[in-house]
Amino acid sequence: MGRKTADGRRGAPPGRSVTARRLVTAASVAYATNCLWGTAVAVRLIRTKKLRVVHHGLFVVTATLTGIAATTPVWTRDRSALFLLPALVPLVVVPRTDPHAGAHWRVAVAAAPSYLGALLSRR
Repeated sequence: MGRKTADGRRGAPPGRSVTARRLVTAASVAYATNCLWGTAVAVRLIRTKKLRVVHHGLFVVTATLTGIAATTPVWTRDRSALFLLPALVPLVVVPRTDPHAGAHWRVAVAAAPSYLGALLSRR
């Protein structure tokens, strides 16, 4: 998988960072979890009258991890996180849309190709 370093240990391939890959994965998992939770609430599988903070908390975690992961090309040689930059736009817009309107989920889903691209580019 990775090439051997001078002391015989296996390292990440050139241009790849384990930290960057983990951050991209964590941001993608947080995004998917947030979308699944929001969908479950929308179709009334989950009642969140007293648990609205869960979706909001998941959003904060998603936005934070995505923001941090998007900076990894600055401090590593891994460029896979560049795919996350377009996802920042929907993450800024989605809190400003009405959750009961169709625009909310459409804006949220607009970030999906960015996360998928970041995950697929790691290979």
